[in-house]
Amino acid sequence: VTSLLEGLGLPCVTLHPGYQLYVQTLGGFEVWRGEAAVGASGWRRKTARQLFQLLLTNRRAPLDRDQICEALWPDADPATAQQNFKIALNALYGVLEPQRDPGAESAYIVREGSAYALRAYADLRLDADEFVAAVKGARGEPDALLAALALYGGEYLPDARYETWAAGERERLAAVFLQSADTLIERLLEHARYGEAIDFCGRVLLQDNCWERAYRHLMLAYSGLGDRGQIARTYARCLQTLRQELDVDPAPETQALYRRLT
Repeated sequence: VTSLLEGLGLPCVTLHPGYQLYVQTLGGFEVWRGEAAVGASGWRRKTARQLFQLLLTNRRAPLDRDQICEALWPDADPATAQQNFKIALNALYGVLEPQRDPGAESAYIVREGSAYALRAYADLRLDADEFVAAVKGARGEPDALLAALALYGGEYLPDARYETWAAGERERLAAVFLQSADTLIERLLEHARYGEAIDFCGRVLLQDNCWERAYRHLMLAYSGLGDRGQIARTYARCLQTLRQELDVDPAPETQALYRRLT
C-alpha cells in the first residue's frame, strides 16, 4: 500500500475517498470528483460553495470558526452566524464526499479545536498551485513559460470578485502572471518572435492596461517587424491610457524609446 501511494504521489495521505478532487479557480470556479463535475445544483447551498472557496483561499493556514463567520456572514449576530456555518459545513461535506459516513473524518477538511482547514496531503489538485509551480519550473525558458502561462485561465475566483477575503490571493496570482509574462515577452523579443510577443503584450494589457513595460515591448516588437505606424499608435494608446487612468505621462524611458524608434 505504501508503494502504491508513493507511486500516486500521495505518500502522506491518511484518508482517501476513492477519487481525486480537482479544483479550477482561474477564470471560473469548477470542481470535479474524479471524472464527475459538481454542477451548480450539486452544491445544495451557495454558502457551502463560498465556504470551500474561503478554505481554498486560506489553504496555507487554518481558520478559526469565528474568522469564517466574520468573512461569510459579517452582518449576522454570533448565534445566527454559527448556525449558518454549521449548515454550510455539513452541506460542504456532502458535496465533497457524498459517501462519507455521518460523523466520520473528512478526507479533505480537518478540524483542530475550533479551527478548520483543508487537510494536508489530501488528494486535491488546484489549478492555481499548478500554475505557480509551472512558472517556477520554467526558469525563464520561453517555451516552458508559454506552457506555464497557458495555465492561467483568468482572474482568481471571478464570482468572488467583490469579496475582501479573496482579494489578496487574486492580486498575488495576477502579479505572478504579469511578471512572468513580462519575462516571457523579453525572451520572445530576444529570439525575434515578434508575433508571439505582440500577442502576450495584449494579454498583459487586458489584465493591467497601465503596465507600461508592455507598451515598450509592443513598440520594440513592431519595430522588429518594421511597422512604424503601429509604433506610433502604441505610444499614443500608452499616453492616453496613463493620462486617463493615472493622470501621468509615460516614463522618460518610454518617451526616449519612442523617439529612438521613430
